[in-house]
Amino acid sequence: MITKAIYQRLAGDATLTGMLSTYKTKPAIFTVDPAPEDAEFPYIVTAGSPVQTPYDTKTSQGRQIWRDVRCYTDKSGSAATVESIAERVRELLHRQNLSDTAFSTIWAECEGPTVADDGESYGRIVTLKITVVEQ
Repeated sequence: MITKAIYQRLAGDATLTGMLSTYKTKPAIFTVDPAPEDAEFPYIVTAGSPVQTPYDTKTSQGRQIWRDVRCYTDKSGSAATVESIAERVRELLHRQNLSDTAFSTIWAECEGPTVADDGESYGRIVTLKITVVEQ
């Protein structure tokens, strides 16, 4: 539910998908972790929700869900590309209502991007705090 809403929002943006490689004819946005071994940079991984806390009111049930959207590019001497991808992700998701039929409200707020470089890639993480109210 949440994964599908995030994926649709990201994959539906031509500016973002134009910055990414393709994988099996689709934008390289993966909802499994780790990304496939044969995936080429640049790509995005968003999978799993490490934190889910209650967001109940007197008249409704809900949750706050934390989800990382991790952006990666190859190390080329400049992190400008990965920074542009992460900023676009933030722009697409911050303070947005993500539609999904399982919930009456899905509201996302973003933190970051934060640096997550490693030995072979530049990385940036945009962390979403998603508030949902169940229907």
